Amino acid sequence: MDPMALILQIAVIILAPLAVGLLRGVDRKLTARMQNRRGPPIVQPFYDMVKLLSKSPILINNLQVTFAGAALLFQAAALALFVAGGDLLIAFFVSGAGSIFLVLGAFSVRSPYSYLGGQRELLAILAYEPVLFLAVLSLGMRSSFLVSELRGGLLEDLPLVLLAMVPVMVILLEKSPYDVPAAHQELISGPYIEYSGPYLAIMEGARWFQLAFVLGVITLFVWNDNTIVSLLGKAAIVLLVLFVTIVIDNITARLTRERMVMFMLTVGIALVAVNLIYLTIFPEGLI
Repeated sequence: MDPMALILQIAVIILAPLAVGLLRGVDRKLTARMQNRRGPPIVQPFYDMVKLLSKSPILINNLQVTFAGAALLFQAAALALFVAGGDLLIAFFVSGAGSIFLVLGAFSVRSPYSYLGGQRELLAILAYEPVLFLAVLSLGMRSSFLVSELRGGLLEDLPLVLLAMVPVMVILLEKSPYDVPAAHQELISGPYIEYSGPYLAIMEGARWFQLAFVLGVITLFVWNDNTIVSLLGKAAIVLLVLFVTIVIDNITARLTRERMVMFMLTVGIALVAVNLIYLTIFPEGLI
């Protein structure tokens, strides 16, 4: 492999989660503005991470840190596989394993709140993972499962698949109406409730890597090359999806976990299925 290409890939793997942290800061600022508040600075997520890392490490048992480290490792591996142009399907399953380690971390302590948060996180995984899997499958079937060989411009072929990705992002960003795992009025931090200090920072870092991977999947709907137009298109689609999730968060109230699962397993999957059926009937694509 070209050394410069390898250095560039490593830089992207490092910078992508940092970009997610910046986007989360933009998210909080826009949400505050929509609620007629000033809001925290855009770099507040980084301040929070530094503060967590500076605290004394406290844990209930060794399994906590093991599962936290595994969650971070698997989510980072999924992003690395994606950036390296590897198999998109394998990257999806690696990321899914990281999500399971998050739940195992919540179940590893004898806390009713952590256990309840872990159960709700499992329901969230049950809701968004099938839709995300079908989206990945659609991209691969339409072009290639290798990210390096996947052609761009798939938005005109798979618009309903991209639409189905919006509620997936709503769940991953823990926004209304599907902020079920955190359930801020009930559980405060959901599966993270028994984590603190640097261990909580590790779990938050794992989430940043996961979001970077899923946002990377979303960028595959536009041109897949390194031109300025392509990079601007990728940035635009990420910002558009983020803005839509913020609007949804501010105009809806949290729904029950049962309705979250039912919506994703019916409407979400149906959107992808209709898109694929259309492409099967009209293989030249949407007109």
